[in-house]
Amino acid sequence: MSWFWFLCLTAAAMGDIKERIVSDRLLIACGVMGAVCGWQSGIWTHWAGGLAGAAVLLVSRLTEGAIGRGDGWFIIASAGYLDTEEMWVLLLGSFGISWVWSVGLVMYRTWTGGRISKDTLPFLACMWPVGAWIMLFSYA
Repeated sequence: MSWFWFLCLTAAAMGDIKERIVSDRLLIACGVMGAVCGWQSGIWTHWAGGLAGAAVLLVSRLTEGAIGRGDGWFIIASAGYLDTEEMWVLLLGSFGISWVWSVGLVMYRTWTGGRISKDTLPFLACMWPVGAWIMLFSYA
């Protein structure tokens, strides 16, 4: 089942990069399978993902979409697949990658005289390498 999650993450990251949107169908499919997986392994080991996703949805609403709703919904959908420790690894690693990417983008735009205000960062693309790490080396 974890490989299905990684396939969903890959498709969501590609959609986030290309179109800046995550497919509702993909989120529903990932969420339903995640619920089944989480139910089988004991739902209480997956509470952190749901809480983290809800926090991202709240921040998305407060920032009027500057942080995408799709990111929050994907984190919620991921909750059934990943336990608390894996979720922390996923989120902290993804935040680290997005920080490096955004600092690099700001520095590049500053040096080249470009506009920074229109740049966006596909967060699910930052999540992909950490998801691959979890799948290949840690917990799968």
